[in-house]
Order: sequence, then structure tokens, then C-alpha cells
Amino acid sequence: MTIKELARICGVAVSTVSRAMNDRSDVNPQTRTRIRAAAEKYGYVPNASARRLKIGSTDTIAVFIQGEFGQLLIEVLQHLEVAFADAGYDVTLSHVADTQNDHAGLVERIVREGKFGGVVFLGRYGSADREASAQLSRRLGEIDVPMVFCTTPDYSGSAAQHSSISVDDHAGARDLTAHLISRGHRRIAFVGAGEEPDREHAWALRLAGYRAALQDAGVPFDESLVVASVVEGQVYTMRNGYESTQRWLQSGRAGATAFFAVCDTAAIGAGRALIEAGLSVPADVSLVGFDGLDVADYYNPRLTTIVQPVSEIAQSTARVLLATMREPARAIEQVWVRGRLVEGASVAAPPAS
Repeated sequence: MTIKELARICGVAVSTVSRAMNDRSDVNPQTRTRIRAAAEKYGYVPNASARRLKIGSTDTIAVFIQGEFGQLLIEVLQHLEVAFADAGYDVTLSHVADTQNDHAGLVERIVREGKFGGVVFLGRYGSADREASAQLSRRLGEIDVPMVFCTTPDYSGSAAQHSSISVDDHAGARDLTAHLISRGHRRIAFVGAGEEPDREHAWALRLAGYRAALQDAGVPFDESLVVASVVEGQVYTMRNGYESTQRWLQSGRAGATAFFAVCDTAAIGAGRALIEAGLSVPADVSLVGFDGLDVADYYNPRLTTIVQPVSEIAQSTARVLLATMREPARAIEQVWVRGRLVEGASVAAPPAS
């Protein structure tokens, strides 16, 4: 049902329908009641996006989250809402499930039709296929709406289409691994490796940082110590950390004195698998995570981790997006924010045996 069809049914002009649906005072009350009753009967829903476009309103910023909706993204979102509200903008949140067919097309359609003042992609976006994600980024670049990627880079390639703000995953993982090496560990397992095409996703950048630290210390990289993710589409979850570590241990692999999980939640899952295997943390094996979530403080023993400065990431995202909204032709910014290593009680020197 379109506004033109509803106007024809009611025998009035399109402008009259529009004024009636917007509760304008210049419409006869009886006519307004009749139009609203017909709209309900025939299922007509006003196009809010078109109405915003007509009156020139772009005071809403859209935030998209795809797939996993973890604690880290919730914390960043809370800071974003405050920053944008302080600047006079409303925030609307859209969650795109991984089960959604053609989620890339869905995101593109929402952005095209929404007429938002700006868009933030929070967390990962697109598909596991890097080229498909790059193609989505390029398609989004054709839409005349300022966009910023938050906690994830722009995958479109060397000539990025959009600004991005993210923690320095590579540097953080390098620091964590170097910390383990400084405590005497040489056999360090990395928990949470995904599929190879995801070379620029968080897990891949952290794996690269892990490998760089080994190389810095002259420790040979051992492929058998890379624990592959076994839960599809849930790399950064407790379940994946648990099941991946459990399967790795059950396969007969051994000899790791420390486990570097791709994130704090995966580390907690890995910790359970280690305990069930009869290993104590940190007496038998050390364990570290990444992100600095509250849950890491309440895990026993408290996790050693890299704390993501969520407030700084959110503030930088708001700054860049608002500046781009004011000046669309401004230069692209790729901002990498350094995380902070916080020592817990989950790391000790490897056992003498």
C-alpha cells in the first residue's frame, strides 16, 4: 500500500493523506479520522525515512552490529550514544544476524533507504570472505552518507573507502606474547584461529602479532600450537574457546605451557577445558586473553589481558564521523589505538618438569 493508493481509496489528495498521518492541524478532523481508519484497514505504514528526507532532517546516526553482540561492543555502544547525544544526534541500532540471507545486501539497502546523517559499523561486517567484504565496502562508498568503522578496519583494500578506529590488535598480541616469553614460556598455544580468508579480522591480526613476538625472541613458530576455531561463526565466544581447546587437547597434542586465547571470553572457555583436562591455571599452564572485559576480573584466577580503551575508541569514532558529516570531502583516517597490558594472576613461570 502506497500513499498514492491510499489517497485514491479515500478520494483525497496525496498531500492531504500526508498531513493527516502527521497530525497536521490543517486537516478536517473527520477527514483525518477517515484516512487513519483506511490506513489501518489496508496496512499503510508511513515511510519515516522519506519524511525525514523531505523535511531535510538528518539528525539520526545509525549503528550497525552484525553477528555476535558481545560485552565489548555493548560498552563501546554506550559510549557512542553519549558522545552523539552530546552533539545533538539520536542513535538507532540495527542488528544483522549471521543467519540473514544476503546480509550485505540488507545492510546496503537499509543505509540507502535510511537517509541517516551518518553510519557507524560496530564490530565486524560483511562475510568471512575478505573480497566479498571489500566489495560491500566499495558499494557502501558509493552511497552519499558519512561512514566510520569502529573496532574493525575497512576491508576495501589499500585505498580504504571509509575511516576506521580500532584497537591495535597486532601490537597488543605482540605485547601479550612477549610477556609470556619473558616469564619463560616457549611453547605457547594460540586459541581461536579462524578461516584463512579473514586475514584482517581481529583474530588474524592477533595471530600475526603472536607470531611476530615469537620471531622477535627467536622462538620458532609451531603450526601445531595454533588451536583452530571449531564453532563456526562464533570465534569470540566462551563456547568456541572451550570446544576448540577441548578438541585440541583430545587430539593428543601436548607440550604447551601457556595458552593465548583470542579474547577474554574465549579464554574463560579455554580455562574450563584446561581444568577438565586436569590442568591447573597457572600452576600447570598459564592463560591470557584480550579485550579487558569485566568478566576477566572475576575469573579465578584473574586473567592477564590487553585492555581495550573503549572510551577512547568511541570518542575517536564520534569525532571522526561528526567531522566527516560537517566536511564530507575530508581525508580518510585510519586510527589504531594502543591497548594496555594488565597483569592478573593467570600467568606464572612454566613448571620445572
